[in-house]
Amino acid sequence: GRVLSSSYEALRGQRLELLTVTLGQIGAGIAAAQMSDAVDTLINGDGVKEGIAFATSESLSYADFLALWGSLAPFQLNVIAAGTDGIQKLLQIAEFKDAQAGLNFQGTGKLCTPLGATLVHIPGMEAGKIIALDKNCALEMVQSGDVLIDSDKLIDRQLDKLSVSAIAGFARVFSG
Repeated sequence: GRVLSSSYEALRGQRLELLTVTLGQIGAGIAAAQMSDAVDTLINGDGVKEGIAFATSESLSYADFLALWGSLAPFQLNVIAAGTDGIQKLLQIAEFKDAQAGLNFQGTGKLCTPLGATLVHIPGMEAGKIIALDKNCALEMVQSGDVLIDSDKLIDRQLDKLSVSAIAGFARVFSG
């Protein structure tokens, strides 16, 4: 969660757009923390099921991805998650350097999709790791209620506090 603390005068004098952007950044911070927890659960396990196995390769090739795609059967390879270096290495594979995909990225900002999978860029993810998974059966997100928003007015300090929090955890659905 995050806490926003401000004096009543400062809140009253702010433009609505600034408060909206601030609350949006708080939401983005919570989403990034949840994504980090999800990746940590995939890599290290959830305490009951072990983390995923990693194959190592000196160089990244299209044949590696075809082998990975085949090894996921009967599941579908529909999400590839990686840090910045992983995404950059992946997009340098000749088969993924499609001119149409490049135009699509330049025009819309949407990355190409190797083997039909959606690329998810996770900036804080460990370098040298790329995770391929079936988003329908890799993780379960367990939530305790919705996003909580609490406010508190401290009269003695003339401060308004607003806290935004979410309680969630992740569990592996299947081993392997």
